[in-house]
Amino acid sequence: MALLLLIEHRLSGAISARKGSVFLANESEMAWLDVHAQELQWAHSFCRFTMYHYITPDVLVDLFAGQPPAGQQPDVIDITEPLPLDEGIEVIGISFAGLRFVVFFADVLVYALGDPDWLEETADEWANGFRPAADSRLVKFMRADADADTMFDPEAWPLPHPRLIWQFCEVLARALSIHAQFFPHVPQYFYITQSSQLDLLYNRLGRRFDAGAYGPRFECVTRPNADTGGFYGFERR
Repeated sequence: MALLLLIEHRLSGAISARKGSVFLANESEMAWLDVHAQELQWAHSFCRFTMYHYITPDVLVDLFAGQPPAGQQPDVIDITEPLPLDEGIEVIGISFAGLRFVVFFADVLVYALGDPDWLEETADEWANGFRPAADSRLVKFMRADADADTMFDPEAWPLPHPRLIWQFCEVLARALSIHAQFFPHVPQYFYITQSSQLDLLYNRLGRRFDAGAYGPRFECVTRPNADTGGFYGFERR
């Protein structure tokens, strides 16, 4: 499990909000955290790691404007333009098989709360030491109705039919291509593997990106470790 997934899991299980402060549910397990000095930073970090907090009714209305409500017209496939949500964070909406998905693109340094040491530690442990370039994006997709318990669990939001996975792979790749066209300064994109099915999907994406099947060409520059997991990284050619 990647470092950010571990942190998200610990935070979601250990942090509770009470009167505007952050308290640890299990202080012995989390003794390494100085709550009094870092509570605001970690509360902010929790929102970053669980990007579903950006999915509000107003955002969904703006993102999917002009599209049929979820569940209607299941044959419609649509990909929106990127919608900026915060500094260095954009989202693209996907309508597919009657479902709505959101694809987040987060600047790696913004996602790390401006902490280059955290980036280096993550690169050493989960990207075989590969350092992301400035302005690179971490990509995370999920169902628009995901929550903190399901956003990192693909099994919680399967497609209506397993055979649709490769068609969805094409749609997901086109979403990245659209983002790359709107943000030509972004040199690299990183995906987190969370299951063997997603690993197969990202392998296929890598081959298609390398062939230029979606317009801009990307080369796979880092892959997950077979034992510890990690990231797929794609660099613009």
